[in-house]
Amino acid sequence: MKYHHNVRICAWLLTLCTALPLVTACGGDGGSDTVTAERTEAVTDAAVETEPLDALEARKLVDDELGEYDFGGYEFRVMVSEAGGRKNTIWVEGLSGDVVDDAVFERNSAVEERFNCKITLGAEYQNYSKLSPLLTKSVKAGDDVYDLLSFHVVGLGELALNNYFYNWYDIPNIDFDKPWWSDSTVNDLTYNGVCPIAVGDMALSALSAAYCVFYNKKLGEDYDFPDLYEVVEQGAWTIDRVVALTKGIYVDLNGNGTVDTQEDLFGYVSDCNSNLAAYLWAFDNPVFRREGDVMEYSYKTEKISEMVTKLCGIFSMYDGIKFDKAHVNPEGRGNHDYGRDQFAKGHAVLSNGYISMSLTHFRELEDEYGILPYPKWDEAQENYYTMSDGNHEALAVPKTVQNIEAVGTITEALCAESYKILVPAYYDVALKVKSTRDEQSIAMLDRIVDSRVFDFGFVYHASKGAAFLIQDLVNTNNSNFESTYAKKEKAITKHYNNVIEFFETYGE
Repeated sequence: MKYHHNVRICAWLLTLCTALPLVTACGGDGGSDTVTAERTEAVTDAAVETEPLDALEARKLVDDELGEYDFGGYEFRVMVSEAGGRKNTIWVEGLSGDVVDDAVFERNSAVEERFNCKITLGAEYQNYSKLSPLLTKSVKAGDDVYDLLSFHVVGLGELALNNYFYNWYDIPNIDFDKPWWSDSTVNDLTYNGVCPIAVGDMALSALSAAYCVFYNKKLGEDYDFPDLYEVVEQGAWTIDRVVALTKGIYVDLNGNGTVDTQEDLFGYVSDCNSNLAAYLWAFDNPVFRREGDVMEYSYKTEKISEMVTKLCGIFSMYDGIKFDKAHVNPEGRGNHDYGRDQFAKGHAVLSNGYISMSLTHFRELEDEYGILPYPKWDEAQENYYTMSDGNHEALAVPKTVQNIEAVGTITEALCAESYKILVPAYYDVALKVKSTRDEQSIAMLDRIVDSRVFDFGFVYHASKGAAFLIQDLVNTNNSNFESTYAKKEKAITKHYNNVIEFFETYGE
């Protein structure tokens, strides 16, 4: 199965960015001419009768076809995660001068004025685990207290299996053919005509939490690295290439004769959590693949044992490649800090992490840096792939909602306006202009976002599936995949059989 969304990203250049050339190849497929042709099919006649429009204006002309509604001041209540400031992508109090916050305010104001509604935070929680008892209580009591959940995708996946959410295909005015919905919503998260969880542009962290590799260009020059952008374009950016370049790069910066993971300089650094899980998809070994109309459990492949062995060796054998388990939570620090902080200090040539780190943590980095995709397994692998961390937001509608027409209409409008206003502000202004330091990194951003995988077996992992097994094995340097999997296989396959049964019997 080939995962790509070649019509989703490549034309996202604002008017003020017209000096930047359009990317001519995204996710290994098609060029800007193809993207323009595909996207303008959905644009109004006015967009094609005159001379070509810039990309932003073309986006604004995509018709959401929602028509006219007056919802009489309906309060649209969104439950959102407060973690990482993500509630600010749903609601802000007013204009502040911040380009992304202002885009959120403009989007919400446009929808509120158009449909006579009021968008509010129905609830906000730092820890997604608190959602389960709250939602369970409200659904069982039949209380209509939340209209939309914009929340941790894996947390939503577990809740969905309790039959708490509407099927998005049963919600009025939702159109997954529109460009503000991820292609994966249809291709990877829909089975048997059922889709309880969707990924739309309103859920901005599905973009910002996509995994990538950051590259300190100054240090790369010091160690005679080749042009890594060219390596990527040649299809030669593989895990073996990463190892060959970085395994011998170690400097005892504090001169104490001891390897200090937080003080010394390394070739490649990583965190020990989902940064490691991301290799499963980067190496084109998803948990599920769609074959026609069938979702097939595809996790146990011939190469997966070799993948685990290789990754365990990489992170245990070489002086230049490190992750630091002690850094995870000695003082309440998060799970994604080590690689990020090492890179921000200029203590790593390469580090994996989220796209958003370029905006939140690397803006003060003095060295020039670039952004690369996760490496492929080998050169025979056709495409680069990545995943968005499991804490990214996705969208679900509780079954207790009474005015489902209002909820469907407002959600569709919010995703549409996010596509037209919010995503360009974040991606093109906040990232492409403010944070990235070169035009080639802009091309890489397009490639990375294009290559995101939203795996059925990951979203519906529910603490019982296989999505994080590779992470756990590498984390503990346990390269014996076969015996570990043999012990877990029965429980894993039982869980996924239950997931499939849920989708096949939904609504009965």
